[in-house]
Amino acid sequence: MAAKQYAYRRVLSGLLLSAVVLVSNNATAWERDQAVIKLSPQVRTLPHREAIEPIALEEAQAFLREHRVVDDAEALQELAYVVAGDDRRLISGAGDRLYVRGDVPRHGQLGIYRQSEPYLAMDGTPLGLELINVGIARHVSSEGDIAQLEIVSSHQEVRVNDIVLPLEEHELNREFMPRAPLNAVEGHIIAVPGGVRFIGRFQIVALDLGTLDGLQAGHVLRVNQQGELINDPRTQELVQLPSTEAGNVMVFKPYDRVSYALVMQASRVLEVGDEVGSATN
Repeated sequence: MAAKQYAYRRVLSGLLLSAVVLVSNNATAWERDQAVIKLSPQVRTLPHREAIEPIALEEAQAFLREHRVVDDAEALQELAYVVAGDDRRLISGAGDRLYVRGDVPRHGQLGIYRQSEPYLAMDGTPLGLELINVGIARHVSSEGDIAQLEIVSSHQEVRVNDIVLPLEEHELNREFMPRAPLNAVEGHIIAVPGGVRFIGRFQIVALDLGTLDGLQAGHVLRVNQQGELINDPRTQELVQLPSTEAGNVMVFKPYDRVSYALVMQASRVLEVGDEVGSATN
């Protein structure tokens, strides 16, 4: 009986050894057939959670057809203006003719604008005058300093004393690549065209910064909201809490001292008076 068990163990050991040798030979052959791939360190770029994608500016394009800025009141007095409507009309519309006094180009479309609220810095310094477009006209004839125009289109009635200017060149790229300004700037949101008090994403705001401050179309500024003024519970002193980052805006139409910007992100409701500045300051 013991002899049979011994013989059985020898046969089983031989089979196991043969299997191990066969697997080893096959693995070696497989390794010889495989190409060796060497890995090198590489930089892996991950999207930043705060990154801002290019933004289509259809809303800004429409806004530019309706708003522009004149630097000061003196410049406004030198611009051409409506002195009368045809047949002594006080109000005119599309298809009507009107009379304008001043320097009016004879070619190209002309914008008819109405003076809106002045833009002021936080300390009351005048920064410019907002003009709102009320219609588009073309030159018909001129005699001396009086020109006759035909109103091509209007979305408000045209009145005596409205301003006439060549339409601005406001063609924008379909998308802006947002970028930080090269220099540190500090300013404020000073107005919201349309008189809205609370501001959210994709609304348009006016800033007290412009090209004289180094701003260009596409520059992104951070919006900070001033911290609350509270009473210290122990000393009863008034304490100003630190400002809080509340969003960012992108400039799309800068003038000398005023810029129009689009709210791109808003983690809080923004308001007139909120601080704006470059992220590096």
